[in-house]
Amino acid sequence: MPVYMMTAHAYRSWPEDHPRGYVQRREGLKKSLANLAAFRAAKARFNEARFDMDMQMALHEVIPQIADEFEIKLHATATCPNHIHVIYSFSSPACTCGATKHCRRGCAAKVFGENVFVRMKRKMGQRIAQLKQTSGRKWFSRGWDTTPVRNRRHFEYLIREYLPQHEREQGGICRVHE
Repeated sequence: MPVYMMTAHAYRSWPEDHPRGYVQRREGLKKSLANLAAFRAAKARFNEARFDMDMQMALHEVIPQIADEFEIKLHATATCPNHIHVIYSFSSPACTCGATKHCRRGCAAKVFGENVFVRMKRKMGQRIAQLKQTSGRKWFSRGWDTTPVRNRRHFEYLIREYLPQHEREQGGICRVHE
């Protein structure tokens, strides 16, 4: 059964001049570039999005609803002012790529997992817009990160250490789902 941790960032929360660099779509992590950050900031339609505590609580309401809608197992969620993590698994549709642990791009199971997260992002953005009474404002950056949970040890680390630190150190909320 594939288990994934999906991560989505708040709109413009990881700019190109970030000290650790920035992520370029389909190219990965790049070194920090102040000129590119200034250029993109000038072109941006909205300021950086930040999730306050009310917004984070709303996100934690939406995520289980989507998990139920898709009949997936929700293991844990963490939110903080600038990003979210969702750990979930599912057994259907079955893998069609023959991978032993995690499916390859284009596999029906991987496509399903990503479709779940696309729906989550859309519904979370709609819920925040409703809460903040906005229309047309972007709340999430484009795309997401998919991290396969490699084994039980990795899973336990994410659930017991990594996600809870978002609550302790970053002003977030962490929930483990049974």
